[in-house]
Amino acid sequence: MKEKGVMDDMLWLVTGVNRGIGRALTLRILNDGDEVIGVSRREYESVREISKKHRERFSLIVADLSFEEDIERIAYEVKAPVDFLMNNAGVMNRESYPNFSQKEFLETIKVNTFAPLKLTAVLDRAGKLKKGAKVVNTSSVLGSISGASSTSSYSYSVSKAALNMVTRLLANQLKPKEIVVISVHPGWVRTDMGGSAAPILPEESASGIVNLARRISLRDSGKFFDYTGRQMKW
Repeated sequence: MKEKGVMDDMLWLVTGVNRGIGRALTLRILNDGDEVIGVSRREYESVREISKKHRERFSLIVADLSFEEDIERIAYEVKAPVDFLMNNAGVMNRESYPNFSQKEFLETIKVNTFAPLKLTAVLDRAGKLKKGAKVVNTSSVLGSISGASSTSSYSYSVSKAALNMVTRLLANQLKPKEIVVISVHPGWVRTDMGGSAAPILPEESASGIVNLARRISLRDSGKFFDYTGRQMKW
């Protein structure tokens, strides 16, 4: 449920709503009574289930975030300024040193780093981010430079470290509009990406992220948190 003092009828834009953390975020927000615009590469059955159950408060934009023209189109399909932008969609290509593919590496950067930056920018340019909006970029502890020792995916870690820089830059860029921008580590979550051994359920991570998004303020902008609200080192 929403925390006390939280206004009703907030509008959230969530990317990657078809599975994992994105789907859990969407269901949590809808169960709170807010509205969600979901972004998914295709209209998967999991998304149709959400649409059927929450048709009055959920709408879908089909867009592939690896294509810049699709990202641009999202800003035109969003009809009203959003209160929250959850840049959640991401990909992980697992590669082991020293075997890398340039194609897969750059695809990871496009979705995990460029897409959140571009989507935030085009929404801002189109006036689709409210004054005081919250932008939450789903990062990872694997993108922490100070905590780095090894990784299951070089491209993923590099893309998330770069996303953390995007967060810092956007926080400064959007401060005059009182728009808050943070990075969040969702934890090791039991999803297709995280694997079946992960200890955290998507619902637990999503609940923490939504609560964090609701309570952050301008003094938190440009910071890196985990899903419990603990500040992390870059």
